[in-house]
Formats: sequence, C-alpha cells, structure tokens
Amino acid sequence: MGSRTLLLILGLNFSLLENLEARDCSLGFIAKGRTLCVDTDECKEWDSTPPCGSNAACYNTQGSFYCQCPPGFISTTTVKFTPLNGDCKDLDECQETPQVCSSNASCLNTFGSYHCLCQPGFRFSNHTVQDLSPRTMPQDYLV
Repeated sequence: MGSRTLLLILGLNFSLLENLEARDCSLGFIAKGRTLCVDTDECKEWDSTPPCGSNAACYNTQGSFYCQCPPGFISTTTVKFTPLNGDCKDLDECQETPQVCSSNASCLNTFGSYHCLCQPGFRFSNHTVQDLSPRTMPQDYLV
C-alpha cells in the first residue's frame, strides 16, 4: 500500500475519531454533536418509577427539575423540592381549620381528597347540608 493511501486512511480514521469525541457537559445536560450540550428532561428519563414518586408532579427546568405536590397532598419540606429533600404525603383535609364540612356532616379523609358524610336527617344539596326534618306548615295548608 502506498504512503499516499496510508495517509488517506489514517486521516479518515482520525476524522472519524474526532467526531466520536465525547464532550463534557454539566450535570443535567447531554452532548449532542461535538459542540452542543442539550438539556436532559429528567421527568421523562425514567423506566418504571417516576423521579418525583407517584404522588408528585415533575417539572423539567434547564439543567435540572423539581417536584411539586398536587391538590390533596402536602410536601414534607418545601413547595418545590427534589426527591433527595422531600416527598408528598396525603393532606388530611378533615383536620384543616376552618372545617371543610359543615357542622351537620362528618368528614372522611381519603387518599388525596375527602368526603363529607351528612348526619342522619340531613342531605347534601346545592353544596350545603340541608335538614330533612318535616317543616311545620301553616294552619291553612293542613289537609
């Protein structure tokens, strides 16, 4: 093989190796080509376990991400957290002040929510608990 061909092959090999060169990107970024680092979407980069757990929403940011609890859950630390420093636990709405249910109903906490159960003799109507006891009718209306 001539020296010219050998130099051409070596030049081609070095050119290919240069394109495969790994670029150092900051944490939260991945190399795309030789000169570009792009954000890694940590919220989508999971196999079976979401990065924030099953009771939190994940929000991607440039180079990172954070977790936030949905309604019905409360953070064990701050409103925006990472899995390393927080978690979401069920919020017991029945222990809230002011009470979420009226005085004629009892509160039943459920996972991520609650239900108001009317006391006997009451019913839920128009977002309030109403008394079902018979009303005294004026004398004119008695049959």
